[in-house]
Amino acid sequence: MKRIVMAALVALGLGFTTAEKADAQIVYGYRTPGYGGIYSGGTAYVPGAVQSYNSFYSPYTGTVQRQAYYSNMFGQTYTRGYGYNPWNGQGYNYQYYQPNWFTPAFGGYNYGFRRW
Repeated sequence: MKRIVMAALVALGLGFTTAEKADAQIVYGYRTPGYGGIYSGGTAYVPGAVQSYNSFYSPYTGTVQRQAYYSNMFGQTYTRGYGYNPWNGQGYNYQYYQPNWFTPAFGGYNYGFRRW
């Protein structure tokens, strides 16, 4: 019995020290020029969860927009986004969180102007 426990501890220790990246993790990403600016995004899949983001940046106007999303197998969902246009000072941000499948999401939205 001691040999089995010792072998399990050694295997567990080697597993935690030698692994650089989880083999079950799949990551996709892109960055490409498009109409009016640069688009980028990415998605990471792990067992039981997914996380993704997308963004837009215009070097001509300085406009920035970004959104991030996370969800897991227990129904927890989190979404956040923001945007800003420096030409007119308008900006927004929002975030929503849903703790599980049975409760409604709660969060907020903010819209306003930035003055210099």
